[in-house]
Order: sequence, then structure tokens, then C-alpha cells
Amino acid sequence: MTKKLTIIALLISSALIIFLLKSCNNYLYKDRIQEENDRINPTGNRAVCLRVGKIYQDMYPYTIHYLEGEIDPKDPYDKIKQNKRLNLKLSLYAKEGLFTEELVGHDGDKPLYRYNLTDEGRKYLGKKWSATNFCFGKVVVEKIDEVDDQMQGMRMVTFYYHMENVPNWIKNKDIYSLYPGYGGLEEAVLGESTIGVHYYSFGPDGELRLTGGQSGGYVL
Repeated sequence: MTKKLTIIALLISSALIIFLLKSCNNYLYKDRIQEENDRINPTGNRAVCLRVGKIYQDMYPYTIHYLEGEIDPKDPYDKIKQNKRLNLKLSLYAKEGLFTEELVGHDGDKPLYRYNLTDEGRKYLGKKWSATNFCFGKVVVEKIDEVDDQMQGMRMVTFYYHMENVPNWIKNKDIYSLYPGYGGLEEAVLGESTIGVHYYSFGPDGELRLTGGQSGGYVL
């Protein structure tokens, strides 16, 4: 009976140690990941940047145009689709006060609008390249979900977070729905918890080095 109780006690102790180690590990990762996000995004309003116009040049003031015709099957870039998306983005952001919108003519029966950045729009401009990308948000880590070493030479840590410093314009479903490439954008902008990931490589001394984080995302 004594031997049986000893075995049970050892099993309970082992389980408790594993639980405490995991809790401690998760706590350390929680602090670390928050610090990494704050370091990448020191102002607290650059967690995500959403592209609006051209990537490598200033394009404003800009007058929209319309593209029609068939797409060259050898061309991987669908110019007609992207032109429609740009025209739509400019119109939606103008309704939120980030662009001016001026009717300057017509192309047949289609209106031609000229857009320029407003003072409000300039408040959210990112610094990446010289494109128009409106940035916002601060990642706030809630808890660690999983630490995964299954990728060779890499560690993946998933965690739950919510986002602060979210302006009203991105809460417009018509806008955030245009950026499906950012997983969890809808939950983040609406103040709900969502999953984030940090990736680490191992240095020669075994030290973890951040290779990919949640903040600083640039979404086309």
C-alpha cells in the first residue's frame, strides 16, 4: 500500500512539475512576444499596414481610369482586376475621409474622379517604401497557445492577441474585406481575440532568434 501511494505521489509530482514548467515557459514567451511586438511597433499604431496604391512611388493626386478587354493568359498580373480594386479602394477610403474625391470628367458614361490625401489620411501613412499604405494598431498578447518544434531548425509559437489603437475607418467591413491576405484581420479590427504566430531560428549557441513576427505586416 505504501509503495502504491509513493508511486501515485511521484506521478502527481511529475505532472505538477511539467505543468509548472509549461506555465513558466508560456509566461516567458508571453512577455517576450509582447516585447518583440512593441520593439517592431514602438509607436503602437503600426502593427498592420494596408496597401492602397502603387508600391514604389507617390501617385497622388491621382485620377482614376478604366481598363477593359481580355487578359493575356501569359501575364500573371490581372491588370483589369487590380485597376478595379484600386478604384474601389480609393472610393471607400474617400468615404472615410482619408482621400478627397473630385469629379473631373467622364469616360463615356463613366465618371472620372481625382483623389488626393487628406490631412487625416496622412496621419496613418506608413513609412515602407513610398507607397500609400495606411497603418494602425498595437498587438496585445493575451496568452500562449502552443510552442511547436516540428519545423526543422525552427520554433513556431502561436498565441492569442487582440489589437488596440484601431481607428474607425478600418472597422468598415467593405474595407477590411478587401484584404483577405491578413489572417484574422476582421477579428483584430473588431476588438476580438485572434491567433498570431512568431517564428524563431536557433543560433549557434542555441539562442532563439526572431525571424517572423506579428507586427509590421504589410497587406496587399
